[in-house]
Amino acid sequence: MNHDYIKESNLIDQYVLGKLAAAEAEEFEDHFIDCPECVEQLSITRSFIHDLKGLAIQETLLSENRRAPQTRGWQLQQLVPLRLWTAIACSCAVVAVVFAFFAVRRQGRLEAELRQARGDVATISQKYQHSVETAAESEKQHGITREQLTQRLDELEQQLKAEGPANKLDRSPVRGSGVPEVNFPIYVLAAVVRGQVPPTVEIVPPESSSRFALSIPVEDSREFKVYRVTIVDHQGNTVWKQSGFRPDAYHALSLSLNSNFLKPGSYDLRVEGLTEPKQWNTVGSYPFRVAMRR
Repeated sequence: MNHDYIKESNLIDQYVLGKLAAAEAEEFEDHFIDCPECVEQLSITRSFIHDLKGLAIQETLLSENRRAPQTRGWQLQQLVPLRLWTAIACSCAVVAVVFAFFAVRRQGRLEAELRQARGDVATISQKYQHSVETAAESEKQHGITREQLTQRLDELEQQLKAEGPANKLDRSPVRGSGVPEVNFPIYVLAAVVRGQVPPTVEIVPPESSSRFALSIPVEDSREFKVYRVTIVDHQGNTVWKQSGFRPDAYHALSLSLNSNFLKPGSYDLRVEGLTEPKQWNTVGSYPFRVAMRR
């Protein structure tokens, strides 16, 4: 409700005379409680109406004095001032009650807004405390994972030292992994893209080398510090699984296998990334096929 509508509809006079509907009167009260201009106009209108009522009362009393007997003239002269003061007192009381009512309503609104603000502050404080606790828990889990990986690395080093002498005595026709080897083939796998069928990477282990390597590009936008690689055959059986892989400078994983490790057939290499706390997320699927050795 704005000033133009109030002036055009003459709402101030109708409000003072009590001719506004309840809903429209409430809207007008919500407007003029914060509007000094409307409050001033309301006071002027009430004063004007009050003066009109006073004049009407005086005119009525004068008319009654003309018609009444002379014996009651002195009584009417005493009653006129008393009635005027009674009307003025009633008008002042009405104005005071109206302003007190609006003041109480405004105070109630301010108290409700204050309670809402306090509730928002408490909620924000709880969220901040929860974030601090979550960060501390994540740091703790990171430390535990790092200790576990360090322990696993120590165990592998000890196992390698223990198996070193046995590898030297191995006289099998296939050369062991401890022997340096050059010029072994490296195959780059391609991830399956949704809605597309990638060309099958065919691996042909040569007779001249006992090993071959797989290069696995990791194209996931998320950053994982540790990856897990699983090789599954065409029947869905897990052939090999190992975690602890880390990407190189080209954001690719490397895997070296013995040429006799996988039988000829179709396989699916699956890569997963680790997030805290110990949650493995699928990164990609890399199908390939192993052919007969040539």
